[in-house]
Amino acid sequence: MAETDECDVLVVGLGPAGAAAATAAAKAGARVLAVERRQALGGVSNCPEFIPIPLGLHAATDHVVIQNIVGSRDHRSNGDQAENLLPGCVVNRDAFDRALVDFSRAAGARLQHNAVFAGLDADHSEATLSRDGRSFVVRYRALVAADGHASAVARLLGLRPLIKMYTLRYRVALMAPLQAVEVWLSPKYPGGYAWLIPAGKHAVIATGMAQELAEAALRDLHKQLHEAGIVGSAILGHSAGAVPVEGLRQKLTHGNILFAGDAGGLAHPLTGAGIHPAVVSGEAAGRAAAEWSTGHLGAIPAYEAKMRGQFGETMSRALRRREPLQSPVGAELGRPGLEASGWSVVRGAFEP
Repeated sequence: MAETDECDVLVVGLGPAGAAAATAAAKAGARVLAVERRQALGGVSNCPEFIPIPLGLHAATDHVVIQNIVGSRDHRSNGDQAENLLPGCVVNRDAFDRALVDFSRAAGARLQHNAVFAGLDADHSEATLSRDGRSFVVRYRALVAADGHASAVARLLGLRPLIKMYTLRYRVALMAPLQAVEVWLSPKYPGGYAWLIPAGKHAVIATGMAQELAEAALRDLHKQLHEAGIVGSAILGHSAGAVPVEGLRQKLTHGNILFAGDAGGLAHPLTGAGIHPAVVSGEAAGRAAAEWSTGHLGAIPAYEAKMRGQFGETMSRALRRREPLQSPVGAELGRPGLEASGWSVVRGAFEP
Protein backbone atom coordinates (compact mmCIF):
# COMPACT_ATOMS: atom_id res chain seq x y z
CA MET A 1 0.00 0.00 0.00
CA ALA A 2 1.36 3.40 -0.99
CA GLU A 3 2.41 5.83 1.71
CA THR A 4 0.06 8.76 2.26
CA ASP A 5 0.56 12.41 3.11
CA GLU A 6 -1.82 15.31 3.67
CA CYS A 7 -1.65 19.05 3.17
CA ASP A 8 -3.91 22.03 2.72
CA VAL A 9 -2.17 23.22 -0.47
CA LEU A 10 -0.17 21.04 -2.83
CA VAL A 11 2.04 23.02 -5.21
CA VAL A 12 3.36 21.18 -8.26
CA GLY A 13 6.50 22.78 -9.69
CA LEU A 14 9.01 25.05 -7.98
CA GLY A 15 9.89 27.53 -10.68
CA PRO A 16 9.01 31.20 -10.07
CA ALA A 17 5.24 30.57 -10.14
CA GLY A 18 5.34 27.55 -7.84
CA ALA A 19 7.78 29.06 -5.36
CA ALA A 20 5.70 32.26 -5.21
CA ALA A 21 2.56 30.17 -4.65
CA ALA A 22 4.16 28.10 -1.90
CA THR A 23 5.38 31.21 -0.10
CA ALA A 24 2.03 33.00 -0.32
CA ALA A 25 0.05 29.96 0.83
CA ALA A 26 2.39 29.27 3.76
CA LYS A 27 2.30 32.92 4.83
CA ALA A 28 -1.50 32.69 4.79
CA GLY A 29 -1.29 29.89 7.34
CA ALA A 30 -1.82 26.87 5.10
CA ARG A 31 0.04 23.58 5.42
CA VAL A 32 1.95 23.57 2.15
CA LEU A 33 3.72 20.75 0.35
CA ALA A 34 5.57 21.88 -2.79
CA VAL A 35 7.05 19.24 -5.08
CA GLU A 36 9.51 19.51 -7.96
CA ARG A 37 10.50 16.80 -10.44
CA ARG A 38 14.06 18.11 -10.87
CA GLN A 39 16.95 16.88 -8.77
CA ALA A 40 17.62 20.30 -7.22
CA LEU A 41 15.34 23.13 -6.13
CA GLY A 42 15.89 26.26 -8.18
CA GLY A 43 18.99 27.32 -10.04
CA VAL A 44 18.62 25.42 -13.30
CA SER A 45 18.10 28.01 -16.02
CA ASN A 46 21.67 29.36 -16.11
CA CYS A 47 20.60 32.49 -17.97
CA PRO A 48 20.24 36.20 -17.13
CA GLU A 49 16.72 37.61 -17.40
CA PHE A 50 15.15 41.07 -17.34
CA ILE A 51 12.53 41.80 -14.70
CA PRO A 52 10.57 45.05 -14.25
CA ILE A 53 10.69 47.19 -11.09
CA PRO A 54 7.59 45.61 -9.44
CA LEU A 55 9.51 42.34 -9.00
CA GLY A 56 12.48 44.07 -7.38
CA LEU A 57 11.64 42.83 -3.90
CA HIS A 58 12.02 39.26 -5.11
CA ALA A 59 15.57 40.06 -6.22
CA ALA A 60 16.62 41.74 -2.99
CA THR A 61 19.13 39.09 -1.94
CA ASP A 62 22.85 38.70 -2.56
CA HIS A 63 24.13 37.77 -6.02
CA VAL A 64 20.73 38.08 -7.73
CA VAL A 65 20.90 41.43 -9.53
CA ILE A 66 23.55 41.69 -12.25
CA GLN A 67 22.80 45.22 -13.43
CA ASN A 68 20.08 47.86 -13.66
CA ILE A 69 18.18 48.56 -16.87
CA VAL A 70 16.69 51.92 -17.84
CA GLY A 71 14.61 50.88 -20.83
CA SER A 72 14.38 49.07 -24.13
CA ARG A 73 15.26 49.77 -27.75
CA ASP A 74 13.08 48.27 -30.46
CA HIS A 75 14.74 47.64 -33.84
CA ARG A 76 12.54 47.55 -36.92
CA SER A 77 13.27 45.94 -40.24
CA ASN A 78 13.25 49.32 -42.04
CA GLY A 79 16.20 50.44 -39.90
CA ASP A 80 14.20 52.64 -37.52
CA GLN A 81 14.69 52.40 -33.76
CA ALA A 82 12.34 53.30 -30.92
CA GLU A 83 13.60 53.86 -27.38
CA ASN A 84 11.30 53.31 -24.42
CA LEU A 85 11.67 53.99 -20.71
CA LEU A 86 11.22 50.77 -18.73
CA PRO A 87 13.18 50.67 -15.46
CA GLY A 88 14.09 47.26 -14.14
CA CYS A 89 17.07 45.01 -13.66
CA VAL A 90 18.78 41.96 -15.10
CA VAL A 91 18.94 39.07 -12.66
CA ASN A 92 20.91 35.87 -12.49
CA ARG A 93 18.09 33.37 -12.97
CA ASP A 94 19.94 30.70 -11.00
CA ALA A 95 20.18 33.01 -7.99
CA PHE A 96 16.68 34.45 -8.53
CA ASP A 97 15.04 31.02 -8.59
CA ARG A 98 17.01 29.86 -5.55
CA ALA A 99 15.99 33.00 -3.65
CA LEU A 100 12.31 32.35 -4.37
CA VAL A 101 12.67 28.76 -3.17
CA ASP A 102 14.44 29.98 -0.02
CA PHE A 103 11.52 32.35 0.64
CA SER A 104 9.15 29.37 0.44
CA ARG A 105 11.20 27.36 2.88
CA ALA A 106 11.49 30.29 5.28
CA ALA A 107 7.71 30.80 5.16
CA GLY A 108 7.20 27.23 6.39
CA ALA A 109 6.40 25.31 3.22
CA ARG A 110 7.63 21.73 2.97
CA LEU A 111 9.67 21.24 -0.19
CA GLN A 112 10.50 17.99 -1.94
CA HIS A 113 12.64 17.60 -5.03
CA ASN A 114 12.97 14.64 -7.39
CA ALA A 115 9.24 14.02 -6.99
CA VAL A 116 7.42 13.09 -10.19
CA PHE A 117 3.73 13.91 -10.45
CA ALA A 118 2.47 10.53 -11.64
CA GLY A 119 -1.27 10.38 -11.03
CA LEU A 120 -4.29 12.50 -10.20
CA ASP A 121 -7.71 11.69 -8.80
CA ALA A 122 -9.24 15.16 -9.00
CA ASP A 123 -12.65 13.97 -7.78
CA HIS A 124 -11.14 12.85 -4.48
CA SER A 125 -8.36 15.50 -4.27
CA GLU A 126 -5.57 12.91 -4.32
CA ALA A 127 -2.29 13.06 -6.18
CA THR A 128 0.15 10.21 -6.70
CA LEU A 129 3.82 11.09 -6.70
CA SER A 130 6.90 8.99 -7.29
CA ARG A 131 10.16 9.70 -5.51
CA ASP A 132 13.31 7.58 -5.39
CA GLY A 133 11.43 4.63 -6.83
CA ARG A 134 8.63 4.77 -4.26
CA SER A 135 5.07 6.00 -4.78
CA PHE A 136 3.06 7.97 -2.28
CA VAL A 137 -0.37 9.57 -2.27
CA VAL A 138 -0.96 13.17 -1.20
CA ARG A 139 -4.43 14.26 -0.10
CA TYR A 140 -4.87 17.99 -0.61
CA ARG A 141 -7.57 20.60 -0.17
CA ALA A 142 -6.36 22.72 -3.10
CA LEU A 143 -3.69 22.19 -5.74
CA VAL A 144 -1.65 24.83 -7.56
CA ALA A 145 -0.37 23.58 -10.92
CA ALA A 146 2.83 25.52 -11.64
CA ASP A 147 4.61 22.82 -13.60
CA GLY A 148 5.31 24.68 -16.83
CA HIS A 149 3.98 24.64 -20.39
CA ALA A 150 4.11 20.82 -20.50
CA SER A 151 2.10 20.57 -17.27
CA ALA A 152 1.61 17.02 -16.03
CA VAL A 153 -1.40 18.22 -14.04
CA ALA A 154 -3.04 19.51 -17.24
CA ARG A 155 -2.23 16.28 -19.07
CA LEU A 156 -3.73 14.14 -16.32
CA LEU A 157 -6.85 16.32 -16.36
CA GLY A 158 -7.14 15.58 -20.09
CA LEU A 159 -6.39 19.14 -21.22
CA ARG A 160 -4.70 19.66 -24.59
CA PRO A 161 -1.07 20.85 -24.75
CA LEU A 162 -0.47 24.59 -25.12
CA ILE A 163 0.92 26.04 -28.34
CA LYS A 164 4.60 26.86 -27.78
CA MET A 165 7.38 29.04 -29.16
CA TYR A 166 10.92 27.65 -29.24
CA THR A 167 13.69 29.79 -27.74
CA LEU A 168 17.43 29.46 -28.33
CA ARG A 169 20.00 31.56 -26.45
CA TYR A 170 23.73 32.30 -26.62
CA ARG A 171 25.76 33.87 -23.82
CA VAL A 172 28.48 36.06 -25.30
CA ALA A 173 30.94 38.76 -24.24
CA LEU A 174 29.60 42.32 -24.33
CA MET A 175 32.19 44.66 -25.80
CA ALA A 176 30.83 47.87 -24.19
CA PRO A 177 28.30 48.48 -21.39
CA LEU A 178 24.62 48.68 -22.34
CA GLN A 179 21.73 49.94 -20.21
CA ALA A 180 18.82 48.87 -22.42
CA VAL A 181 17.27 45.62 -23.57
CA GLU A 182 17.55 45.41 -27.38
CA VAL A 183 14.67 43.85 -29.31
CA TRP A 184 14.29 42.97 -32.99
CA LEU A 185 10.74 42.39 -34.20
CA SER A 186 10.36 41.84 -37.93
CA PRO A 187 9.44 39.26 -40.58
CA LYS A 188 13.00 37.91 -40.20
CA TYR A 189 11.71 36.28 -37.03
CA PRO A 190 8.29 34.91 -38.08
CA GLY A 191 5.95 34.34 -35.20
CA GLY A 192 8.52 35.64 -32.72
CA TYR A 193 11.41 38.00 -32.20
CA ALA A 194 15.09 38.32 -31.27
CA TRP A 195 16.62 40.10 -28.30
CA LEU A 196 19.79 41.06 -26.46
CA ILE A 197 19.84 41.33 -22.67
CA PRO A 198 22.96 43.01 -21.24
CA ALA A 199 24.36 41.31 -18.15
CA GLY A 200 27.44 43.18 -16.97
CA LYS A 201 30.41 42.06 -19.04
CA HIS A 202 28.26 39.53 -20.89
CA ALA A 203 25.02 39.49 -22.82
CA VAL A 204 22.39 36.98 -23.77
CA ILE A 205 21.27 37.07 -27.38
CA ALA A 206 18.35 34.93 -28.37
CA THR A 207 15.61 34.14 -30.82
CA GLY A 208 12.10 32.99 -30.10
CA MET A 209 10.25 31.50 -33.06
CA ALA A 210 9.54 28.23 -34.86
CA GLN A 211 12.09 25.60 -33.83
CA GLU A 212 13.25 24.81 -37.35
CA LEU A 213 14.14 28.47 -37.98
CA ALA A 214 15.54 29.59 -34.62
CA GLU A 215 19.12 28.30 -34.90
CA ALA A 216 19.90 29.85 -38.28
CA ALA A 217 18.31 33.13 -37.19
CA LEU A 218 20.37 33.23 -34.00
CA ARG A 219 23.61 32.50 -35.86
CA ASP A 220 22.80 35.37 -38.21
CA LEU A 221 22.03 37.73 -35.32
CA HIS A 222 25.27 36.78 -33.56
CA LYS A 223 27.27 37.43 -36.73
CA GLN A 224 25.54 40.78 -37.24
CA LEU A 225 26.21 41.94 -33.68
CA HIS A 226 29.81 40.72 -33.73
CA GLU A 227 30.55 42.50 -36.98
CA ALA A 228 29.09 45.68 -35.46
CA GLY A 229 31.51 45.36 -32.54
CA ILE A 230 28.74 44.88 -29.97
CA VAL A 231 29.46 41.30 -28.85
CA GLY A 232 32.37 38.87 -28.98
CA SER A 233 32.76 36.05 -31.45
CA ALA A 234 32.90 33.19 -28.93
CA ILE A 235 29.75 31.47 -27.70
CA LEU A 236 30.35 31.12 -23.95
CA GLY A 237 27.20 29.16 -23.26
CA HIS A 238 23.91 28.22 -24.82
CA SER A 239 20.48 27.03 -23.75
CA ALA A 240 17.13 26.21 -25.31
CA GLY A 241 13.58 26.00 -24.14
CA ALA A 242 9.96 26.63 -25.00
CA VAL A 243 7.26 29.01 -23.78
CA PRO A 244 3.49 29.02 -24.33
CA VAL A 245 2.33 31.65 -26.82
CA GLU A 246 -1.44 31.25 -27.13
CA GLY A 247 -2.47 33.32 -24.11
CA LEU A 248 -4.41 32.23 -21.06
CA ARG A 249 -5.87 28.76 -20.87
CA GLN A 250 -9.59 28.63 -21.57
CA LYS A 251 -9.97 27.93 -17.86
CA LEU A 252 -7.38 28.67 -15.19
CA THR A 253 -9.25 26.71 -12.52
CA HIS A 254 -10.78 23.24 -12.50
CA GLY A 255 -12.61 22.59 -9.24
CA ASN A 256 -10.00 23.05 -6.53
CA ILE A 257 -7.06 23.08 -8.99
CA LEU A 258 -5.51 26.41 -10.00
CA PHE A 259 -3.08 26.95 -12.88
CA ALA A 260 -0.32 29.55 -12.53
CA GLY A 261 2.62 30.73 -14.63
CA ASP A 262 3.43 28.94 -17.89
CA ALA A 263 1.11 26.07 -16.90
CA GLY A 264 -1.78 28.53 -17.20
CA GLY A 265 -0.51 30.10 -20.41
CA LEU A 266 0.60 33.17 -18.47
CA ALA A 267 3.45 34.14 -20.78
CA HIS A 268 3.35 37.03 -23.24
CA PRO A 269 2.28 35.54 -26.61
CA LEU A 270 4.54 37.80 -28.65
CA THR A 271 7.71 37.94 -26.56
CA GLY A 272 7.46 34.90 -24.31
CA ALA A 273 8.10 37.12 -21.24
CA GLY A 274 6.90 35.02 -18.35
CA ILE A 275 8.65 35.77 -15.06
CA HIS A 276 6.45 38.72 -14.11
CA PRO A 277 3.09 36.97 -14.71
CA ALA A 278 4.49 33.77 -13.19
CA VAL A 279 5.29 35.43 -9.87
CA VAL A 280 2.10 37.51 -9.82
CA SER A 281 -0.16 34.57 -10.68
CA GLY A 282 1.74 32.27 -8.32
CA GLU A 283 1.27 34.60 -5.37
CA ALA A 284 -2.42 35.06 -6.19
CA ALA A 285 -2.96 31.31 -6.66
CA GLY A 286 -1.22 30.50 -3.39
CA ARG A 287 -3.35 32.96 -1.44
CA ALA A 288 -6.54 31.76 -3.13
CA ALA A 289 -5.70 28.10 -2.47
CA ALA A 290 -5.02 28.84 1.20
CA GLU A 291 -8.32 30.70 1.54
CA TRP A 292 -10.19 27.90 -0.24
CA SER A 293 -8.71 25.35 2.15
CA THR A 294 -10.27 27.20 5.10
CA GLY A 295 -13.74 27.26 3.54
CA HIS A 296 -13.74 30.50 1.52
CA LEU A 297 -15.41 28.96 -1.53
CA GLY A 298 -15.28 32.16 -3.54
CA ALA A 299 -11.50 32.33 -3.43
CA ILE A 300 -10.83 30.14 -6.47
CA PRO A 301 -13.42 31.80 -8.77
CA ALA A 302 -12.01 35.16 -7.62
CA TYR A 303 -8.52 34.04 -8.69
CA GLU A 304 -9.77 33.20 -12.16
CA ALA A 305 -11.50 36.58 -12.47
CA LYS A 306 -8.49 38.48 -11.13
CA MET A 307 -6.01 36.89 -13.54
CA ARG A 308 -8.28 37.50 -16.53
CA GLY A 309 -8.81 41.08 -15.44
CA GLN A 310 -5.09 41.68 -14.96
CA PHE A 311 -3.65 39.80 -17.95
CA GLY A 312 -6.49 38.90 -20.30
CA GLU A 313 -6.56 42.02 -22.48
CA THR A 314 -2.76 42.26 -22.60
CA MET A 315 -2.55 38.67 -23.81
CA SER A 316 -5.34 39.12 -26.34
CA ARG A 317 -3.76 42.26 -27.75
CA ALA A 318 -0.40 40.52 -28.07
CA LEU A 319 -2.04 37.66 -29.97
CA ARG A 320 -3.54 40.14 -32.41
CA ARG A 321 -0.14 41.81 -32.88
CA ARG A 322 1.61 38.46 -33.29
CA GLU A 323 -0.65 37.27 -36.11
CA PRO A 324 0.85 39.43 -38.92
CA LEU A 325 4.29 38.08 -38.04
CA GLN A 326 3.36 34.41 -38.25
CA SER A 327 4.58 34.29 -41.85
CA PRO A 328 7.38 36.33 -43.44
CA VAL A 329 5.12 36.63 -46.49
CA GLY A 330 2.64 38.74 -44.53
CA ALA A 331 4.67 41.95 -44.50
CA GLU A 332 5.68 41.51 -48.13
CA LEU A 333 2.03 41.55 -49.11
CA GLY A 334 1.47 44.75 -47.20
CA ARG A 335 -0.50 43.31 -44.33
CA PRO A 336 -0.55 45.60 -41.27
CA GLY A 337 2.28 44.89 -38.87
CA LEU A 338 3.72 46.41 -35.74
CA GLU A 339 6.18 48.85 -37.17
CA ALA A 340 3.81 51.72 -37.85
CA SER A 341 2.05 51.44 -34.51
CA GLY A 342 4.71 52.91 -32.23
CA TRP A 343 4.06 50.03 -29.83
CA SER A 344 6.96 48.83 -27.71
CA VAL A 345 7.33 45.08 -27.63
CA VAL A 346 9.08 45.13 -24.24
CA ARG A 347 6.77 47.64 -22.56
CA GLY A 348 3.81 45.79 -24.03
CA ALA A 349 4.92 42.63 -22.27
CA PHE A 350 4.60 44.24 -18.83
CA GLU A 351 1.85 46.85 -19.19
CA PRO A 352 -1.92 46.40 -19.50
